[in-house]
Amino acid sequence: MVSGRQTLATIDQAVTQAQAQAATVEAQIEAVNRQLAEQHQAQTADYQALAQVRLGLLADAAMVQRLDETQQQVKALLAQRETALTQLQGQLQTAEATERTLAAERAAQAAAVDDAAGALDTAEARTQARLEADPAYQAQRERARETERRAGQSAEKATRSAAELEQKGASYRADPLFMYLWERKFGQPGYRAWGLTRWLDGKVARLIGFLDARANYDRLSEIPERLREHADGLKAQAESEFAVLQSLDEAARAADGIATPAERLAAEQAKLDAIDQRIAQAASERQALQVRKALYAVGEDEHSKAAVALLTGELQRDDLMELRRAALASPTPDDDLIVARLMQRDDEGRRLAASIQGLRETLAAQQQRLGEAEALRADFKTNRYDRAGSSFGDEAMIAMLLGQFVNGMLDRRQLWRVLQEQQRYRPEQADPGFGSGGFGRGTVWGGGGADLRDLGDIVGRMGGGGRGGWGGGGGGGGSSSGGGGGGGFRTGGGF
Repeated sequence: MVSGRQTLATIDQAVTQAQAQAATVEAQIEAVNRQLAEQHQAQTADYQALAQVRLGLLADAAMVQRLDETQQQVKALLAQRETALTQLQGQLQTAEATERTLAAERAAQAAAVDDAAGALDTAEARTQARLEADPAYQAQRERARETERRAGQSAEKATRSAAELEQKGASYRADPLFMYLWERKFGQPGYRAWGLTRWLDGKVARLIGFLDARANYDRLSEIPERLREHADGLKAQAESEFAVLQSLDEAARAADGIATPAERLAAEQAKLDAIDQRIAQAASERQALQVRKALYAVGEDEHSKAAVALLTGELQRDDLMELRRAALASPTPDDDLIVARLMQRDDEGRRLAASIQGLRETLAAQQQRLGEAEALRADFKTNRYDRAGSSFGDEAMIAMLLGQFVNGMLDRRQLWRVLQEQQRYRPEQADPGFGSGGFGRGTVWGGGGADLRDLGDIVGRMGGGGRGGWGGGGGGGGSSSGGGGGGGFRTGGGF
């Protein structure tokens, strides 16, 4: 068994690991983008040099001036980008600091909630101990348990009898002659027929032995009805005895002043819920800033796109392509060296672009994993799975699944479903299944806030006597007798 707080610590590690992995990939993309921008700027410089070499042959001074202006514009755009990125990083650092402050505030408030829950637990344990020593309470609890047990057995017997009627009565219902006379109420005060019809009905009845068969079917049909009426009566009695027991629990809680620690717990929980809302808002704002920062990393911010568009447009101009072709055709060695550098930069640019594409896909996967880890942590805290007394049954399985989640082999929905199934909550002293809390109808213990999901296998457990619930599961209880024509009905033929 592993505690809720230990499990939350593992989830926190998963979030931290996912954040680090995403930040690493962002840094790699930014570095490659920087190299690509440097390649583009170097290409522009090479074209300037090539134009200078061939000035007077093919190029003119206007081309050199235009390339120089492009370089200056790109530098200005990149400087603006750095300024905007610095501001964004400052905003992100502030948002992260706010989250850390809220996390510390939540930890303190969660401790206050646990302290209030502990006080309520202690108070309820004292009340339960007092009731346990009260003979009148013990007698009422035993009456409630006994009537609950009897009601469950009776309901089960009625259900079995109804199933038996369905099985044994099938042969009657399958015989068209029997059902014809049954539906016409032949032989009963409600029968209405005259002349030839009455004579024919009587002949059919004698032929199939209808009167004896009807008596058997009547007895077979009456048994489930009587048993169901009896079961309903016992159910009402059980509900009444349960209500008395529950009122004793509530009266004892009121007499011992349990409302005060219960109200304190509710107030502390409300404060924690408010902090969780602020945490959710802060996380949303921080995530929005991270999305904007990721755009800078992949070169999709407005300044980077403007610089790339400016450089790309300039490098694809027809006069530059003509300058390059002329240099290739020229026997001059100086321009051959520059053209060789340009070709090498083309190859390097294609390699860097391909690398960026792969890194972008990796970053998208890392950001999805980070989002799932943060959502899992938020759900875990919102459901208070980290509170004192919360634990998870199969420690080895939980550890394995958390490891798979961290490594991207398991998604959040699958892990959350297992966590819900494995989570248990047990107060340290009081028993949520005490008294009226052990009948599967909710509980007044735990400040009235414990529900069936929280109680887990405590709900329905009763110290000295079990209950099967309405319609099955109770101990003992003989099977009902079929009565009458137990083997079913056969007409022995027909017309």
